[in-house]
Parts: sequence; C-alpha cells; structure tokens
Amino acid sequence: MDQQKTTPMTDLDQMVSDDQIQILKAAIPYVSSSGQRLLSIYSKARELQNTLTLFPQEKADMRICGTSAPSQPLDILNEIRPFCSGEAQERIDQIIQMFAIIQMLELFQDKEGD
Repeated sequence: MDQQKTTPMTDLDQMVSDDQIQILKAAIPYVSSSGQRLLSIYSKARELQNTLTLFPQEKADMRICGTSAPSQPLDILNEIRPFCSGEAQERIDQIIQMFAIIQMLELFQDKEGD
C-alpha cells in the first residue's frame, strides 16, 4: 500500500469541501491538460460557492471555528504549524522556541524579584 504524507485540512477547508470535491481534485493528474484546468477551476468554484453559503449576511463575522479560537501568538503558531512544511515550519519552530526562552527568562526574573 502506498503511504503518502497527508496535509491536514483546516476547519474552513473541511466546511467548504466534501467528498465529491476531493475526488475531483484527486482525479486531476489523470486527465488531459485541458481537463486538469477545467476540474481545477470547477473544484475551486464549488469551494467558493460553499464558502459563500457560510456567510448568509453581508456583515457576518467569520466565527466558523467556534468561540474558543486561539488568541495568544503561541496558540496561533501551534495551530498554523501543521499546515506548513520545510522552511516555514522551521521558522515557526524557531519562533516557538524563542517564546519558550522568553517565558523561562520571565520566570527567573519573577523568582529573583521575590
């Protein structure tokens, strides 16, 4: 069995995509170049249509992921990291490590101040 590295889907991708769209995307490499173009545009158009239905009102908030969305920089970086690869993931790891160092320094400063 062929094991491929899979990239996780964001909450938004899961909401706007479905099995039919994923099947269309999976079929793209197996059709002619004009068919590839058509399937690519069609699958993205379907995702756009599904996205537009998420926001029935013009000024609707983008609260698609619930009310407990991460608001701290470290939380956001940890949410973004699985969707990156290569250099971008390495940069995020470095930033996360910098946050950890800063937190340790703050702890040491607090203990010295007591």
